[in-house]
Formats: sequence, structure tokens, C-alpha cells
Amino acid sequence: MELLSSLYEVAWFVFVVAAGIAVLEGYFYYHFKFHDRPWFFWAGLAGFPLLAWLGLGAAGLGKTGLFAWLFATEAVVLLFFRHIVKGRNSLAYLLLAPAFTGLALLLVYPFIFQIYLSFHDLKLTTIMQWKQTGTLPFVGLRQFYDVFTVPPLAEAGFFKLLGRTLWWTFVNVFFHVLGGFALALMLNNDIRFKGVYRTLLVIPWAMPQVVAVLAMRGEFHSQYGFVNIMLNKLAAFFPFLASLGLGPVQWLSDHPLTTCMLINVWLGIPFMMVVILGGLQSISSSYYDAADIDGASYFQKLRFITLPLIKPVLMPAVTLGTVWTFNNINVIYLVTGQAGGTEQADILVSALYKAAFTYNRYSYSAAFAIVIFLILFAISVFYLKTFDAAKETR
Repeated sequence: MELLSSLYEVAWFVFVVAAGIAVLEGYFYYHFKFHDRPWFFWAGLAGFPLLAWLGLGAAGLGKTGLFAWLFATEAVVLLFFRHIVKGRNSLAYLLLAPAFTGLALLLVYPFIFQIYLSFHDLKLTTIMQWKQTGTLPFVGLRQFYDVFTVPPLAEAGFFKLLGRTLWWTFVNVFFHVLGGFALALMLNNDIRFKGVYRTLLVIPWAMPQVVAVLAMRGEFHSQYGFVNIMLNKLAAFFPFLASLGLGPVQWLSDHPLTTCMLINVWLGIPFMMVVILGGLQSISSSYYDAADIDGASYFQKLRFITLPLIKPVLMPAVTLGTVWTFNNINVIYLVTGQAGGTEQADILVSALYKAAFTYNRYSYSAAFAIVIFLILFAISVFYLKTFDAAKETR
């Protein structure tokens, strides 16, 4: 019976999704097919908001204000299809409509709701008011002001977290690129077992990140971790290193941010290696042959051939790596959160997580998230502008 119940739920879900796609395709087909008919505007204005109202009413979401919003939205859509789209590229739009709608529901709606929350006050003391009345106190820009003036955590404010996050991002991306570039240069040579080396090196990035992070976290254990065992052996084999202070380190308690950096560097190098290796293999060998004829050294070829030609591949990878690292809460949480949590390793996104789900400051966290988004947007624009400027000077 449980199996039949599960199959029924799956079949019902598939049916609902298929029916939704069919309705969506019919909606857009009407707008493309009949946009030039004289009754197009009035029929659409009367029919589609009413159907949407009935559907939302059946789901228990029917409200007069929502109906008015649907009516106005459909009027704008009808005018847009009649005077701007005019039935052009209908097949492309019909194929893209389900994916676009899914992304809008999964991404656009939460983002708009987050903006709404950032201008209101949702927390434990107002959540019942929101549940009973559907409204929240409007506070304007106060949440954004609090982001910069009220610490999200007990020990660190916004600007301290921002500086720590920028340092975390710079160190990680720098060593990702440096390590990935060095490994890619070695693998780009004609060496034996190159495929085996490439497979082994990509394992940290290919395996699930939770498994990789927790496995590496164990290697930094104060007594049984591989890192401290090797430090003990080095100190025993080279006594002068012990006299200099080399010995076991309490990584997780005394240096949590450094531990997270070391683990994240280990995780991120394979991705950069694969990207850069693909770029290196796309460079024609004729450039290097001509440089050999001219008597260029290895470093001259690296500077004047490899680096300029690898830049179109490297810059987007660095931009993507920067955004990923800036937002990487997984390593911070898995390394420090398992031991009860510590604020010494928190960056902006981990502080945002704690503000929302530990201290239940939902509107504050929504404003915090928008500020982080704007920072990342500015960093991405800077990278892209730098990349475009570099291309224009070539």
C-alpha cells in the first residue's frame, strides 16, 4: 500500500506539472496566434484573469486585491503582445516559456518577496500579526540602516565581517588560480599517465562537498589528524624545527578561519585546473614553435603567449570563482558549525544565516542579503569591465 501511495503521489505530481505546462503553452499560443484579431484584447481581458481567479480560488488564495492585480497584469501583457511582439519568434518563446516560468517561480518571486521583507519588520514578535492579517509593519530603510550599525552576531559587526570576507575571497581565489595554473601547465605537457593524474586531481571537486569537507576536517584533528601527525614527525626528525616552535596546532579552536581556507583551497584548485587546462589545449602550438625559433625562454613564452591567450578563459572563471567563494557557507558551517559554532570564522553569508535562523531576524536578514547581492554585483561588474578593457588594449 505504501508503494502504491508513493506511485500515486508521483503520478499526481507529474499530472499537475504536465497540466500546468499545457495551460501555460495554451496561454502563450493564444497571444501569439490571435494577436491581430479585433476581439483579441477584450477576450483576453475577460477570460484569462477569470480563469486565474478560479484557479487561485480553488487553491484558497483568491482575494479581491489579487484579482485586480491579475486584471492589470493581463492588460499589460495583451498590449505587449499586440503592439511589440506581434507574433514573431513564437516557436522560440513557446519552447522557453516553461523553463522561464519555472525560474521565475523559483528565483524571481523569492527575490521580490525578499525586497518586500527588507522594507518591513518580520521577526518573532510580529510573525503572528503577519499570519493573522497578512500585513507587516512598514519600516522603510531602517533594516538597511541596521545592517551597517547593528552587529548581526555577538562579536563581529558588518564592516569587520566584510573585511574578513574580502580577505577570505582573495586568499582562496588567488591560490585556486595559482595552484590550478601550475597543475594545468604540468598536465599540458606530454607525460605518461596524464589521464590518471588528471582523474586523481579532480576527485576533491567531483565528490560531494559535504563528504570532502568533513573528510578534510578530520585531518585537522588536534590529536589524530594527518596534519598534526606530520608536524609531530617533522619536529622529531628535525629538532631545530621544534626549537622554532613547530608542533601540533589546535586548528579548529585556535585557527578556524585558516583551517577553512586550507580546506577550501584544496577543494577549489581542481576546478581552476580543468578550466585552465582546457584553455591551454586550445592554444595553437605554432605560437610556441615561432617563439622557439626566435630564441624565447620558457618564462618569455609564458608571459607573452600563454597568459594573454589564456585570459579570455581565465577571467570568467575567476569571476565565477569569486562569487562562489564569497558566498561559500558550506565550508564555514561544516568545519566550525559541527563543534557548536564559532564567530571567529564567520563571513558575511554565514553571519546572514545565523541572523535569520538562529536569531530569527527575518527582515534584517532580507536587507542583509540584498546588501551582499549588491556587493557581488559590483565585484562582477568590475571584473567584466576589467576584462573588456584588457581586450580593447590588445
